[in-house]
Amino acid sequence: VFIVVILGIEDPGCFWVTMKGCGPYVVDEVEYTNLNAEMNQFYDKSYQDVDEVKPLMVEEGQICVVFSEDLKCWCRAVIKSIMYCMDHYQTECFLVDYAKNIFVKAKDIRVALEAFMQIPYRAKKCRLYRTKPVTLHIDFCENTAKIVPAKRWDSAAIHYFQNLLKATTQMKAKLCAVEDNTFDVFLYGTIKDEKVCINDDLVSKNFAHFEEAKENTESSADYQEDQTSLSVESLPVKTVHPALAFRPVLFQEKVSTDLETGGNRVCQKQSYMQCIMCPNFTESYCWPPVARGCDVVAISYHGNDPFLYIPPILTFLQLGSCYKAFPNSNGPLALILCPGWKKAQLVFELLQTYERCCRQLHPMLIILGQKKEEALSVKIQECEVIVTTPYSLLRLFEHHSLLFCRLCHLVLDEVEELFSDAAEQVFTILDCYKKDVSEEYSAHQIIAVGTRWNKHIRRLIKEFMNGPYIVITTIEEASIYGNVQQVVRSCMNSERISVLLKILDFTHNNLQKVLVFTNTVNEAEMIHKDSSVDQEYTKARSVILLTENSECHELGILHYLQHAEAEIPPELHDFTAKMLEAEEDQKFSRPLCAYLKTFGICKNRTVCPDRHQINLQIDVPQNIPDKITQTPGYVTILPLHIVNATNYFGRIVDKQEDQYTNLAEEINEYFKKPSNKISVKNVEKLAFYGLCEKTLFHRVQVVEISPKEEENLFFNVKIKYIDEGRISQVQSYHLLHLPARFQCLPPQAVEFIVCKVKPIDNEIEWNPKVTRYICHKIKGKLHEAKIVHTVGNTAWVDPMVRLTRLSGFKMLVNEYNVRSVILSTGLGTDNPEHITQLQKLCRHRKVLDHAENLKPFLSETQWFSTLEKIQLNFLYFSFYPEIKWFQNEETVTVKVKIASVADYKCEFSKQKVVFSACSGDKLYLADMELHQYILAGKSTCVIKDKEAIIVLMKEKKGAWCKLLKNKNLHVSFDFEHWEDFEDKSPFSVGTKKRCCTAAVTEECVDSSEDSETESDE
Repeated sequence: VFIVVILGIEDPGCFWVTMKGCGPYVVDEVEYTNLNAEMNQFYDKSYQDVDEVKPLMVEEGQICVVFSEDLKCWCRAVIKSIMYCMDHYQTECFLVDYAKNIFVKAKDIRVALEAFMQIPYRAKKCRLYRTKPVTLHIDFCENTAKIVPAKRWDSAAIHYFQNLLKATTQMKAKLCAVEDNTFDVFLYGTIKDEKVCINDDLVSKNFAHFEEAKENTESSADYQEDQTSLSVESLPVKTVHPALAFRPVLFQEKVSTDLETGGNRVCQKQSYMQCIMCPNFTESYCWPPVARGCDVVAISYHGNDPFLYIPPILTFLQLGSCYKAFPNSNGPLALILCPGWKKAQLVFELLQTYERCCRQLHPMLIILGQKKEEALSVKIQECEVIVTTPYSLLRLFEHHSLLFCRLCHLVLDEVEELFSDAAEQVFTILDCYKKDVSEEYSAHQIIAVGTRWNKHIRRLIKEFMNGPYIVITTIEEASIYGNVQQVVRSCMNSERISVLLKILDFTHNNLQKVLVFTNTVNEAEMIHKDSSVDQEYTKARSVILLTENSECHELGILHYLQHAEAEIPPELHDFTAKMLEAEEDQKFSRPLCAYLKTFGICKNRTVCPDRHQINLQIDVPQNIPDKITQTPGYVTILPLHIVNATNYFGRIVDKQEDQYTNLAEEINEYFKKPSNKISVKNVEKLAFYGLCEKTLFHRVQVVEISPKEEENLFFNVKIKYIDEGRISQVQSYHLLHLPARFQCLPPQAVEFIVCKVKPIDNEIEWNPKVTRYICHKIKGKLHEAKIVHTVGNTAWVDPMVRLTRLSGFKMLVNEYNVRSVILSTGLGTDNPEHITQLQKLCRHRKVLDHAENLKPFLSETQWFSTLEKIQLNFLYFSFYPEIKWFQNEETVTVKVKIASVADYKCEFSKQKVVFSACSGDKLYLADMELHQYILAGKSTCVIKDKEAIIVLMKEKKGAWCKLLKNKNLHVSFDFEHWEDFEDKSPFSVGTKKRCCTAAVTEECVDSSEDSETESDE
């Protein structure tokens, strides 16, 4: 049911409305407003080149754009007629968004660009469903008068219809069919606080009659808002939009001849929104037992499609007599469990769509967080179908103990995902369902559908189902269900036949049925032996022969064997491990996986298209100032684009001197002059342009141009707001030339991720409710955040707080902590492993390995500079080891104390040493900028016992007063080697003591300075 506004009326068989609300035919009014603004901007500009936008010829039925003097704007229109008047052609045009007729000169008509025709017409042509005109027929011969059907509406009926609509305060329409771009509707109006069905009112006043179906003539004048006033069963099935289809039982018995001859399916954008005239292979096996109320297990490639169970469930629910014995209390008849909120949302929308023309079931979508108040506030009244997740259902069940008392149908959608992520919760629900089922009532039903077999399904069948129908249309899943032994043998391609014959070593006492699959027809060979028909074969075996030509199949075979929990040959495991590593290397230029960044883990790396390792070329800091990465601490950030609850794009604001604020003022001042608004003729990918959005101008970068559209005069381009991070699509003519001086400042957009929080219930995406809440709370507001890690253009923050100044006090207090706000919604939970997982991701070894690839292209200084930048990002997740040093005339010995070194790397340059090592789960990194120069080629590093010993060869002989250029609290002089140094020194004792004393004194002075600084603070 849609809320409608009447735009124009001809008669009850032809009137125009605009629809509001949500549905397949509804477009938000904001889109029409934006469309009008774009059309006005474009056609007002084109007055200089009128010929370019004028049509070559004008004809009836042509779609065009005209200017309406009444509306003062350019409008989309259809030419209805053309008349010749004196010295020009006059056209009558119908404004398709306003349902108005205007007259326009042919020379004032403009071409309708394809870009302006993307959204549907605002004015929808409607007619009252199956409500036909009548007239009074007088027979003078028989002296009688009676009401008979007529071909057109008379003036009295039209006048009454117009007055009826004018008197209504609210209008609603229920769509029943769509034919020839005309919507057949039941129209409902509120007149003086009374709800009236306009169709029935015209019939009752003898202005119209209802065109009855051949099967039934049942009618009703009683109005219900969500139910048609006429019996649905009495209406013939027409070619309708899938979203408006009648219940499945009608498709089976009452298909009109138009459908039979015109094709079996009506296509729509979404693949799942297909008309269900003809079930597919799996559905043809599933629907009959489901519609009969039997338990069903269905495993198929299409097992994640809700159409496996929705049509037959809706059909069964129409049989009200099956539920009369149930207690008259609140509680659902059907419960659909989905693995996550996103799938539950999809199933709920499908139920809402397909139950429109059947008995009202009042379905509910219940997704609950961890707040008890939320579960207590749920009211299950008149609801017969609940769609939810296992976790949400158990939270609801804690406060609604009678939830299962009327439950008849339990559906497990994507059963393998349910058992993988929430097996304990699902079995708890099954136990409650089994316990509360009363045998005195009708039979109860469990339906489990999925794409893969799961070991828990066997327990489901054994303990909770009663003689289920098991439908498995996937051969490999059927073999797992049948306990077929999986055996893999490796051999050369030339030895396949001999190996096969050895495996099939038959004896008369060991008869087997054998089916051999080969690559070609010529290789096919059937081996058979006579055997008794009555013999039982309780043990089946599948043998897979892998040759050197089977490389492309080995990864799939490995996944299948893992799924079947079969024995995996070591050589297969090793080979596929290399293949997986090679696949990851192929993704090396892809963006870093969003799930890895947001939650620290990607659940399915094999199908994820993005990379899961660090790439030095990409992951060098981009829009994050060097001073921030070098001195980690609190910064001021401004979130501008909210992706989800923990992922935002925005700017780092420098409170002392914000360069972007000054630049933005200059850009807006520059473009205020009309002469500076120069449209770009040749749009180039990755180039920077200006763009006007409402009253503000932005810097944007073109990220994608469709090859097909480049040939057009005007085309869509994909752009990125480089100072905000959001991505959008605009028409090419909207892009403005951006002077070079406005491009000097680097892009300011930075991606921020709030650490250590994730969605509840093993979800991998944030619920829109918490995302909307966070967006409303933080967007466009300054926050203080501590950057704990950076990779590329992404900064991880913890905490991120909003500060508020107390009125009357010179004091700032924390208004809120974003992470705490997310947790308080009940839809988020702690993710303590987030930092640890990122630490594993950022293991220095891979970074340094990839850095080696850059060496041939960079000078030594550039290479170490680049290496330094990337390592600064990992500093936050690494530990700085304890270091002690001592020296002699030619060398400096550095001892790095690390227990159980598993892997290490030491890089030398003229004035720098970078030592890194792993010990257990910890990563150690010592980035040492030396006080004086060394000979990198002659310096060495060895591991002894619980420490690494680094020997640095001095470039110039002599004593060093200190080791590092800048003081480090983890580095100290080794006094144990002072005496040894004295004894072995060829120089005088006094000289050496002065050198060592200088080194020690220097460190003490540094320490005292630090202490004084801390005291001052």
